[in-house]
Amino acid sequence: MNLHDFPAFSIIIGQCYSECVIQKPLDQITKANIESLITAKVSERRTLDYKQQLPGGTDEDKRELLGDVASFANASGGDLLFGVVDERDANGKPTGIPASADGLSVTNINEQIARIEASVRDGIAPRIQGIEFVPIDGFSKGPVLIVRIPKSWAGPHMVTFKGSSRFYSRNSTGKYPLDVAEIRSAFIASTAIGEKMRAFRMDRLSNIMNGATIAPLGDHAKIVIHMVPLSSLDPTIFRDVTREAANLSAELKPIVGSPTTRRFNFDGYLLSRDNSFVQVYRSGIIESADGVSLAPWSEEERNRIANIAIEQEIISAVQRYLRAQQRLMIETPVFVMVTLIGLKGFAMGSRRRHFQVEKIDRDVLALPEISIENYGVDVARALRPAFDALWQACGFEGSQNYNAAGDWDSPRQN
Repeated sequence: MNLHDFPAFSIIIGQCYSECVIQKPLDQITKANIESLITAKVSERRTLDYKQQLPGGTDEDKRELLGDVASFANASGGDLLFGVVDERDANGKPTGIPASADGLSVTNINEQIARIEASVRDGIAPRIQGIEFVPIDGFSKGPVLIVRIPKSWAGPHMVTFKGSSRFYSRNSTGKYPLDVAEIRSAFIASTAIGEKMRAFRMDRLSNIMNGATIAPLGDHAKIVIHMVPLSSLDPTIFRDVTREAANLSAELKPIVGSPTTRRFNFDGYLLSRDNSFVQVYRSGIIESADGVSLAPWSEEERNRIANIAIEQEIISAVQRYLRAQQRLMIETPVFVMVTLIGLKGFAMGSRRRHFQVEKIDRDVLALPEISIENYGVDVARALRPAFDALWQACGFEGSQNYNAAGDWDSPRQN
């Protein structure tokens, strides 16, 4: 039996009644996976809810939908399945145990998805990023619609529809309204996660600057990329990705070149080559450090930033590391933090043309944090605020490598 063949929503395995969650991407879920929930009588729980019909157009229907979505985002995330019929008890009340998957009698499922998206977008604050909708075809009345709501790190989220101001979370029996103390705790927890992320970054940079690195980086200026999933900082969530990471060498190679050494270490899994390394931590955090890209090719190019090459290398590295984290089934958001060390006195330049408006006035540039809300994001576009900050440190308004539409224009030469 291959556990990866099971769907991503909660599944009871044998007599295990705790949350046994096996991750599977939505685009890999099939009709058979849905039917397996019915056969196994997998009941509703904190991360799973069944609905026979789509929400109607009444205010009460909309509030019910918004409460469900917000409760998942404020708790552990989960899946809403529309088109699944509950078993009924002796009094005709739903039991939360699926009886059948009949699907939805709708003429245009995409219109229904758009309607739900609009309701969620306008009726919950702050907006929840990364909600996914996937219809699964093949059922007697039509498709079963899966709505996957990620655990949010930007909450707590409040239902605001028509003047509402209610916060919801979830437990094993479904959603419930948060009381004042729980709301306060949710805000504190959200703030604490952000503080932990920044503390991790500063601690790691301090070690690198002091030479306490996992592998040698040389004496030149350095690029450091941290890819920090917020889920990795939640003490209630832990999944060791070390073994899976060992199979992803192509995605986890250093910023420049291929690794010459690969090995397990105390922190997780390490890939390294001369003056660069990638450390995958057990929690799914990725640290990539490079002492090659900013080294001068000649005396003439000393203390110049080859802007096209540097941006291209960082974009490519972040794309690879995101692919690795997606394959490791790590939840978004992932924060990308790029830091340049040893840049005091550097100026912007390239091999074809040298720019020199201002020299960088400090040794460390901790570029702005970039939040990746889903794995389908345009990485080059997402990284623009970080690149703009680098160029601004050299006296420019922003990166010169983006066109008027906001796309990174790789064929351009400066």
